[in-house]
Amino acid sequence: MSIRTSEQEQSGEPEEPSAGAEVLTAGDPNGPPLNPLQPARREPNQLVFGDLTDYPVMAQALDNQWLPAELASSRQHPDAVSGPSPETVAAAAGELRRSLVNSGTLVVNRAFILNNEALYSSYLPTADPLERGAFAKLLNSRALVPFLFAERTATTDFAWGYDRRVHTAWSRLLEEEADPSLVRFDWDDARNGPTTARIGNWFSQQLSVLKRLDAAELASSLGISIAQAQAMRDGILRDLYIWAGDQDNDQSITRNAVYQRFLSRPGTEPYENLLLDGPHIVPFKQLIDLLYNLGVPTASGLVALTPPDSPPRSALQELRRENPRENDPEAIGLLLRALLADDLHRAVDGPNSYAGLGLADVVLLRREEEWRAYINTLSAFLDGSFADGRLPSKEEFTAGTREVARRHARMLQVTRRLSSSDTGFRREIATVLVLESAGIAMEVLAGETPSVPEAALALLVATAGPLTIRLQFRDRGGARGLGRGLSHSMTFPALRLGSLQRDWTTILRVLGAEVTPTDRHPGGPGRLADRQTD
Repeated sequence: MSIRTSEQEQSGEPEEPSAGAEVLTAGDPNGPPLNPLQPARREPNQLVFGDLTDYPVMAQALDNQWLPAELASSRQHPDAVSGPSPETVAAAAGELRRSLVNSGTLVVNRAFILNNEALYSSYLPTADPLERGAFAKLLNSRALVPFLFAERTATTDFAWGYDRRVHTAWSRLLEEEADPSLVRFDWDDARNGPTTARIGNWFSQQLSVLKRLDAAELASSLGISIAQAQAMRDGILRDLYIWAGDQDNDQSITRNAVYQRFLSRPGTEPYENLLLDGPHIVPFKQLIDLLYNLGVPTASGLVALTPPDSPPRSALQELRRENPRENDPEAIGLLLRALLADDLHRAVDGPNSYAGLGLADVVLLRREEEWRAYINTLSAFLDGSFADGRLPSKEEFTAGTREVARRHARMLQVTRRLSSSDTGFRREIATVLVLESAGIAMEVLAGETPSVPEAALALLVATAGPLTIRLQFRDRGGARGLGRGLSHSMTFPALRLGSLQRDWTTILRVLGAEVTPTDRHPGGPGRLADRQTD
């Protein structure tokens, strides 16, 4: 089912702001208070962002323009068919489940609920009744909260075109099964308008920053060579900078306009997802989509989750930018919290981590104590440790990330037990212990009973200096049996051990496994499907 959309179409962009609207800067994300002293009268289901206290997030992958990198390049092929492919819908549906598992409240632009098949397939008349019922339960329990830019009801028609059958199905769901809470910046239209206008202006302003990104960091974030990153800076990003400077200063630049000028194939509309040919098109699209989807989270203070197989938020290098408010500790603390939250979620989860779960499984999981403990730990660490502009100490950071990993591991065990999917819960996480001393490193893959050559142990023991221990979490699959997406590692304080062999059992206990020294190389990695650490 394809959905035709036009100028404000793809993701519910706000109406073009009036001239002179205040600009939202990276250092001042909230602008005027979102909860004024005299707020508008609201119904119980009419929320503002300050009402969302159960670890609220927004997920980039629910944007109907999002494409995983490996699928985006296929949209450049001359024979590509207009609209999202089944693989794209499946990837986004997997990210919907990942976001629901990793949040207390998932805020979703209402436009996406109506124009993203990964979302609306759950409430169409043809949907599995269990999945449709689960979708309604997620709405009723505030696990899933639609975000409204300017509209006041969940069923208001949009000005842009979309599939009427989807709107009818959505309206029927709300009449018969669901009564969702709705969130806006402000329910007073006079105060809400300037805030939504600042989001559009923020996107316009940040377009000119992209050409100043450090080439080496950009290459690392996008998975391209430094030479290509530099070529992008000197080419398409420079062209964007010049083009943006020539636009009307009194009007925001929409993402649609950027697509039509730089990305969409001639004669096609952005919603068709048909891209120009060229090596820079896909990484450029990834940057534009990432920037666009940070507008609302930046203004609201919500955590923005990026998909593990797309560039992280840090790709935009916000900490490197010159900013007149760079000495504001609260602004820096909020930015560091946002960057860490994104990195932390990417660390413990990989692509399609929960794609094998049905929404009914997700509903059951969210009732379990282990899931609640995981979310509460995330919230306590990311909100408490960065509250009021403070930054966590090294010890607090280490303890916080370890506790998040521990709670996440226990939640995964429960997830496997609850899964009722026909394909089963296929989450496979490899925990890798990395030992480093005097420039020599050794990796030990956690598993049933991994073996380590005695020569490797002796080499580490013989070297002088402290021993550094790091835990890495990786998804299985891909090159050498370990997929990409889980590059995060937790480094523990350096240790000086008298004998590594003597203390080996103690070190490996964190993995819940034992190591048998042998004179043979390991025959293969062990299996650790749903436990990361004890």
